[in-house]
Amino acid sequence: MEQINNKIVPDGGWGWMIVLASFSIHFIMDGITYSMGLVYLEPMRSQLLLGRASVSTIFGILPAVTLGAGPIATVLTNMYGCRAVAIGGSCLASFGFLLSRLWANVWFYYITIGVMGGLGFALMYLPAIVSVGLYFEKKRTFAMGIAVCGSGVATSVFSHIMDGIVNIHHWLSYRNALVLEAGLILLSILAGLLMRPLPQEPSEQRRAERKLRKEAKQKQLQSISFSQNKAESPKNNAVEVEPMFLVATIEKSPSKSFLYQIAEQIDLNLLKNAAFALFTLSNFLASLGFNVVYNFAEDLANDANVIKDQRSHILVVLGVSNILGRFAFGFLGDRKSINRLLLFIITLTVSGLAIIAAPFCGSSVLHHIGYASCFGFFSGGYVTLTAVVLVDIVGIDKLSDGFGVLLLFVGIATAIGTPIVGAMREAFAHFTRPFFWPYFIFGGLTVLSGIILFAVPCLQPKKQSGNKVEIVCDDLYPGKDLSSKDEKQQNV
Repeated sequence: MEQINNKIVPDGGWGWMIVLASFSIHFIMDGITYSMGLVYLEPMRSQLLLGRASVSTIFGILPAVTLGAGPIATVLTNMYGCRAVAIGGSCLASFGFLLSRLWANVWFYYITIGVMGGLGFALMYLPAIVSVGLYFEKKRTFAMGIAVCGSGVATSVFSHIMDGIVNIHHWLSYRNALVLEAGLILLSILAGLLMRPLPQEPSEQRRAERKLRKEAKQKQLQSISFSQNKAESPKNNAVEVEPMFLVATIEKSPSKSFLYQIAEQIDLNLLKNAAFALFTLSNFLASLGFNVVYNFAEDLANDANVIKDQRSHILVVLGVSNILGRFAFGFLGDRKSINRLLLFIITLTVSGLAIIAAPFCGSSVLHHIGYASCFGFFSGGYVTLTAVVLVDIVGIDKLSDGFGVLLLFVGIATAIGTPIVGAMREAFAHFTRPFFWPYFIFGGLTVLSGIILFAVPCLQPKKQSGNKVEIVCDDLYPGKDLSSKDEKQQNV
């Protein structure tokens, strides 16, 4: 097959507009996702007359589908490009949130907000990461760091503004607030339009190949037409000319079904690698409680009798500390003298201890800000280090495949963690601290997720090379391998 290798990596120029687009998508998508528990839990419970478990399942399905649909987003991005998929995802997520205004029913919300919104967010998120990776090489870590900071900024801004609009000042009912958020999601179309395709983008490679095949076929047809007009033999002699159609200038790749391409993104054979299997288990345990802090921070503060107007400050601090954690651990992770696996274990362990400490914060908002800032800082480090530790375990060439499998388990954990905590909170409602056992159990599992990783070096048959990976990962990036070919390592 004729290869098309017109690789262009601007490392600046229009690339900074791509960073702005990615930042905007992270801002809108994660701002809505991480503030939903604070903004909508109590209004939805009052409207639907349901418990925390049923309502919080909405907030669990949304990020779970966003993560779990990573392989679908990968295939679509390879087929149609970052711009088209990001715009399509914006329309789908916006439509889902808009539909939720029509009927106040929890099962309807599972579909419109959870499934449609989550799938739309997945289609927005992957192009936001991949496009930055395509436009930057030397400055990739710096550019990616700026882009993913949209998540932390949004957590601070959305939680404060939307909580004020819906719960404190009551300017909008929660149903009208969903319409407002649908409009904000639709603005992501502008970010998608900024994503100019580059020649090395898989969709552009496919388009160029199709163009070359079409031109080759036209030349063949012209050649055959010319020979037929010139020939003086009878019509039945035309059979001798027909085999020329079998001569192809460019060999067409065998077509694969859409479902087959999605299945290719999830290579379960990687679980035969004991170190990777343990790493996957660790991320599963950590993900059970990762979104719990975001979804129940306000509810926990309410149980502790924190002043109502001060409760939104907790998520503001969570967002700011998360940004600082991403930068700090991203910097440390690039140092040759730092053991990245040990750093990763520390982020998980301290995050778990912060979750365990949360129910003991009492009525002082400063105490709640303390545990929130600790969790935000170290969980930001966990998110940032996931990619580089994964590469140390499976190799840079298996980064995409490894994330495909990882997302499968992380998505499941995210979906079940939030509603389980909600159900446990209802069950322990008569306790002085209703959230003690839910937070103790899930915080303990997060601590355990860090401790078990001490066994990884014993499970590695060979020590990986010390190459650094120029990538910063938000939540768990399921897409393309963003590292240059020169950085590739041997798989364990």
